[in-house]
Amino acid sequence: MHYIKLLRPPVVEFVRSERCLRLVLAVTTDLGDSFFSPKDPVELLVVGAYTTTKDGKEQLVPVILTQRNTPKWKAGMRVLKLDLPLPPHPIKTIQIRPADRQLTALGTTDIYPPTGQGLILAAFSDISLDRNTAVPPVCFRSLRLPTADNQTLQVEEDMGDSIARHIWDSGIATVSLLADMFLSTSPKGNPMPALKQLLQQDRDKPLNILEVGCGIGTLGIGVARLLALKKAPRQTTTRILMTDLPEAEERARANIARQAEALSQAPAPSLDFESLDWIDGQNGVFGAQVQDNTWDLIVVSDCTYNTDTLSPLVQTLSALHGHSGEQSVRPKVFLSTKSRHSSEREFWDLMAADGWSIEEEATLPLPHIDGGGNPVELYLFEKK
Repeated sequence: MHYIKLLRPPVVEFVRSERCLRLVLAVTTDLGDSFFSPKDPVELLVVGAYTTTKDGKEQLVPVILTQRNTPKWKAGMRVLKLDLPLPPHPIKTIQIRPADRQLTALGTTDIYPPTGQGLILAAFSDISLDRNTAVPPVCFRSLRLPTADNQTLQVEEDMGDSIARHIWDSGIATVSLLADMFLSTSPKGNPMPALKQLLQQDRDKPLNILEVGCGIGTLGIGVARLLALKKAPRQTTTRILMTDLPEAEERARANIARQAEALSQAPAPSLDFESLDWIDGQNGVFGAQVQDNTWDLIVVSDCTYNTDTLSPLVQTLSALHGHSGEQSVRPKVFLSTKSRHSSEREFWDLMAADGWSIEEEATLPLPHIDGGGNPVELYLFEKK
């Protein structure tokens, strides 16, 4: 799976007396470690949108900005720079995606089940027509959920080619699977039945979910949105607390804020963030929200790539399990990960050595241009 990535904020400038939008982008894998190398050039579409009022209601009007000259991404490219003439309309937002719908991931059903679609995830960004007003260096991703009213899941990420504060394959693929399990009228199988039962079972107390290493919050936020849409018989509130290092807080909270309207109706899950460093966690040192609650499920997504942190991560998971004390139900750990190198397998050895066992597991093939690439691996761990 590949992603259109903006390498810097869009800039509006005058070029030969014409107002133009300048974009610098690349098409890469989630970590930016490999560039998209198609057999044939892929045409890209840049669509602007402005707001108008009709019958007293605001609506977005799309405008194609690449009609004069269609940009193409070719094998061997590492960057693509565009100067696009702007129409007189007050464009506020742009979308960049392949012109071919079959190459574009616009919804969770494009990603799971894999059908050959969903090869490239579109990028969205706000723009400012005021040259004195800077655009924040963030873009956002938007995926349609399989609902009758076409609700969307939006998360923002940093621009640029670093791996910090970006969307990663495992989070987006797992949310797509869960959307099929929870919302589809004809689910394509149920590869994780124990996980589904845990998330859907009727309870007389809140379901508490803790995410460690949440990054920008894709998985935790996705679970919250899907549980809210599922409208399960549970009448108690689900609590989802996302945790990571302090530098992740700004983006995680911004993405929580993007869900405010969708999660405004009770008993929708509550979402919050708290800092958690695994160096502290391995010693049982937690923030107030982690400390003051017991947890039914701990979720981890794409956190096994850094082998230096594997031991603190596993010890933190075990400390959280021990934190449950005499509770009759101890937390299980749900891991979603894409293997980047063989040394990551140390995580499973450490989990086994610390008393964790695999209750169920599954693999999710990712949509890829040539059918290759590593799949996303899913595991549900338990500890007696």
